[in-house]
Amino acid sequence: MLEPTMFMGTSAWKLQNDVLMAIILPEHGGKVASLVYRSQNWELLFQNPNGTFRKANRGDDFSDYEACGFDDAFPTVDACEVQMGGRTVQYPDHGELWSAAFTAEAIGEMLCLRWQSPELGYTYEKQLHLAGNRLVCSYRIHNPGNEPLPALWVCHCLVHCEPGMRIVMPPEVTQVENTFTSDWLGEATTKLSYPMAAGPRGNIDLQVMPPDGALKYYAASAVKEGCCRYEYPASQMAAQLEYDSTMLPYLGFWATGGGYRGDVNCALEPTNGYYDGIPNAWQHNACPVLTPDETWNFTLSIQLYPLV
Repeated sequence: MLEPTMFMGTSAWKLQNDVLMAIILPEHGGKVASLVYRSQNWELLFQNPNGTFRKANRGDDFSDYEACGFDDAFPTVDACEVQMGGRTVQYPDHGELWSAAFTAEAIGEMLCLRWQSPELGYTYEKQLHLAGNRLVCSYRIHNPGNEPLPALWVCHCLVHCEPGMRIVMPPEVTQVENTFTSDWLGEATTKLSYPMAAGPRGNIDLQVMPPDGALKYYAASAVKEGCCRYEYPASQMAAQLEYDSTMLPYLGFWATGGGYRGDVNCALEPTNGYYDGIPNAWQHNACPVLTPDETWNFTLSIQLYPLV
């Protein structure tokens, strides 16, 4: 079933089958605001604590708005300046999409969202549908212009946390890089072992949520396996992200145990660049560029299932 609805006072679309229910907000960047495993009424996504969604404008500070649910961060996470065609272009905080109003079209049981950037010219299309216990998100990003477009795509999917939950990266991840100075992981750019790391507070299990503060790290090199997951033993549920690692070869992780605005959430973040901002990605020789007339096509799915 696919039908228009309202969610926290905002126009929305509801996708529903026998297993899942998803709520999508076209006017708020195509945000997936809710993803529920119906038989247990189990919500994966971190919910908006404000109860309403305010409309943002390009260039607004992301932290002033509702950091919740599943957004696509594109073409950056960190606000930065980018040189394009001999001019300086401002890439806004957490990209352009979260503040954009998408057009929405129902095509059978699929919701198709579209938007074109007035400033950068690219066209962005996202198609969402349910397949059993999976929410499938298919992306098409096209550069119709004459200038190369340096662009990071990051899965910015904030999930709820509960005691005892575990974060599971692919087994090949044995080292991570800290992205900002924190009590848990020390100085920015520090390399740490995974899953057990030696930080300023002593040994820390990176598969467990920190009880306070905030942290972010990336797997220190490209990851071949496009699969990672959350396990919630208290709820007896799990959520698995599956994606094309040739298109999204890097993997980050964000967590706040109240250190960011008092929020408690976390996010595994598959991405195509390393990491978070264009200048930093250039420095690491890991900045993707969408060339003139090039199209990026890729798919990411979220599978919800009971733990056995």
